[in-house]
Amino acid sequence: MRRGQGDALVLHAGRGSGVVVDAGPDPAPVDRCLRRLGVTDVPLLVLTHFHADHVDGITGVLHGRRVGAVETTRLQDPPAGVEEVDRAAAGARLEPDPAAYGATRRVGQVTLQVLWPPADSPTVGPGDGSTANEASVVLLAQVRGVRLLLTGDVEPEGQSALARLLPGLRVDVLKVPHHGSRYQDLDFLRSLDAKVALVSVGADNDYGHPSPRTLLPLVRSGTRVLRTDLDGDLAVVVSDGALRTVTHR
Repeated sequence: MRRGQGDALVLHAGRGSGVVVDAGPDPAPVDRCLRRLGVTDVPLLVLTHFHADHVDGITGVLHGRRVGAVETTRLQDPPAGVEEVDRAAAGARLEPDPAAYGATRRVGQVTLQVLWPPADSPTVGPGDGSTANEASVVLLAQVRGVRLLLTGDVEPEGQSALARLLPGLRVDVLKVPHHGSRYQDLDFLRSLDAKVALVSVGADNDYGHPSPRTLLPLVRSGTRVLRTDLDGDLAVVVSDGALRTVTHR
């Protein structure tokens, strides 16, 4: 198995409550993170796509917590990831549903809008990495006035489509697509004018992520880039009305 991928993120939804987006490749780290944050209630778990580095930690999210719902991408592929999620969800008496394109709802203190994939996108695929990546659920979230774009592993084609669909979109925080891979629509990412960009990636990974070709243009445009391989766990908080970042190794 290649080393160094993983994605898991939690949005503060209220006291003891968090919306979780992706679960990483291993149950232990995500469980440990949620325990450290005091999260005992997960009203919504969103799995952006079915690659192992995003879903294999699902039992760590479910362990010892009330989970209200599980949502996934429309593309039920690759099969191993779908089976893992279905098995874990069934054990918690949950049935995963596709995230509804265009839907906006309030989950505790979190407002979420599903921006991608489109309602007519495929539900069956070839198990190909880039096809599954392109079908990632992309979310626009707002928490305490902070706007975040959570991108899964969406590929440049999907990013370009989002740029056309949402001209003028601006956010405070960008979760950089696909662990900072070199394959990005940099014009779109820069146009978001994010104050902070987060890169979820393992140290010494076998993929060469993140790429300087992705990060340097963001830095030059004034975005502060934080990455888990160098900075450890990453948090974005509001303190005295200002957006601040906290790291923990």
